[in-house]
Amino acid sequence: MKLNPVWLKTFQMLVDTGHFTRTADNLFMTQPGVSQHIKKLETACGHTLLKRKGKSFTITAQGEQLYDYARQLREAEHQLLNQMGAEDPFAGACRLACSGSTAIRLYGHLLDLQQQHPALTIHMEAAPYRSILQGITQGDIDLGIVSEQPDSLYFAAKPIGREAIALMVPAHRPQGAQNLNSYLYGLGMIRHPDSDYYTSLYLGSSASATLRAVPFAQIPTQGFINQIHDILLPVARGLGFTVLPRSVLEKSSYSDRVSVMGNIPLIEEPLFLIYRQNRELPARFNTLIPLLKDQLQ
Repeated sequence: MKLNPVWLKTFQMLVDTGHFTRTADNLFMTQPGVSQHIKKLETACGHTLLKRKGKSFTITAQGEQLYDYARQLREAEHQLLNQMGAEDPFAGACRLACSGSTAIRLYGHLLDLQQQHPALTIHMEAAPYRSILQGITQGDIDLGIVSEQPDSLYFAAKPIGREAIALMVPAHRPQGAQNLNSYLYGLGMIRHPDSDYYTSLYLGSSASATLRAVPFAQIPTQGFINQIHDILLPVARGLGFTVLPRSVLEKSSYSDRVSVMGNIPLIEEPLFLIYRQNRELPARFNTLIPLLKDQLQ
């Protein structure tokens, strides 16, 4: 029995994510479908690839060998496609990963570019920092946009723009920095996966002594949500405040009910365009990268 490339893709995704549910979601499959692909691979190989324990698993030695093969196969396919379309500036796949807030800023403009050049295909992934680095290292992502410059031994990095971070509160609440401590404490915080990071950035970079005096760690949590498009919904309803990139508010359907906290300066963090060190990017990225710069400056 031959090794079906679809099964290999499922297996690689499963090892990368470590979760059957996440693999199914990423590949638009069901969990039983993922399990079936793995069983078929094990039958084709004649070896057990995973050792299951409850909902978790560990990869066997044979599984590691197959995973390496699957990665090499995908990389060879990607290199071939790159070579075939390397000199066409308006055709081919552009695989980009960035934070959710940066994706919100860029995606509509990328679709505009694709409409102008239909032979371009845009693959956009919202992902955390470590996943972006891993994707570039493994050849699954061409370009990443991150706020922390990575190790120059493995990654080329160029400044490409800035992201403004803001403290966001309900629009109908009193504005201004007076009694900021008691005001924010009374509101409570709407937390999200990056709220601690953005709050720490705010405290570490702000020139406002009033803001630095706020004991954020002691402020009650009023809620938690990991869907970036809905983080501002509880803020809009007066249930708390949060700290997010300003671009999220600008693109939000709740922008008329949420305000940036008055008299508190915005904090900006740099953004870097990264890709694998010593890689010669195909010509189509000369079409894409100027657009990224224009939108992120």
